[in-house]
Amino acid sequence: MDERDLEQEQQGQTPRQEPIKWATPMQRLWAWVGVVYMVILVLLTTYALARGAYLGGIAGIMLAPALAGLGGSVILRYREGYRRGGPVVCVLLAGAAFGLAIWNLIQAVPNLLSQL
Repeated sequence: MDERDLEQEQQGQTPRQEPIKWATPMQRLWAWVGVVYMVILVLLTTYALARGAYLGGIAGIMLAPALAGLGGSVILRYREGYRRGGPVVCVLLAGAAFGLAIWNLIQAVPNLLSQL
């Protein structure tokens, strides 16, 4: 609150309220990617504190959320009107990003499970 709001409140007037700015779909997508990374880091830190050693070979698990977010970004940009290249490029880029995310998970999960 600034001084003007305090003066208005003392005079019995309602203070001005700023309009709410909602997050765009792109911001929501990357916020969820951030949540996934926070969960992964909490689990990795908990494992390291419980076992006394860090897990190795987790690059695929750490890369998969970013690749999935990239694929989602391509789709959202296409739907928002940034249609550079058309639907073919959108499908190719999103497919490549999702495919690489799945491939990284397929490579990393057995390595992760072998260390547990």
